[in-house]
Amino acid sequence: MIKCLLTFLFIFLLLSSFSFAKNAKDDDAKLKDEFGQDLSHAPFFLRYSFSKQYNKDWKESYYTERKDFLTKYETNLAAELAKEKADAQAQASKEKERMQEEKSLERKLADRKKAELAKEKAEEKEYEDRQKNFDKVVKNQQKDLQEMERQLQEEEQAAQNNR
Repeated sequence: MIKCLLTFLFIFLLLSSFSFAKNAKDDDAKLKDEFGQDLSHAPFFLRYSFSKQYNKDWKESYYTERKDFLTKYETNLAAELAKEKADAQAQASKEKERMQEEKSLERKLADRKKAELAKEKAEEKEYEDRQKNFDKVVKNQQKDLQEMERQLQEEEQAAQNNR
């Protein structure tokens, strides 16, 4: 029983250590693919930066120094890219918010303009209704006046006929 348990534990530790080793080998392989087998084929700006930081020429440095410098550079580059991405997202969200505010303001202005137009139409309709009513009243008064004039003429004729 203990033997089985120890065997299982040994195999488990062995397999998990291989996975950790694989990640480290992947990083080394990536650096070697990009900068050469001994990491000596770095671009000028990296070699210059290395010489400024360590006060040592790139060709006179050791593999471990180069590896450490390039690893730090890769991590700094990844962090910088992540920061730029976050800044771009923040800028995009600010721009989106600004555009939404502009749309909201435009919508408010359009609503206000619609309300003004509706109010003007209502006032115009009210004015037209009042004008129609006024015209009706005037017509009725003219009819009444004509009727009264006709009656007056009839009375005058009747009075002349009676004389």
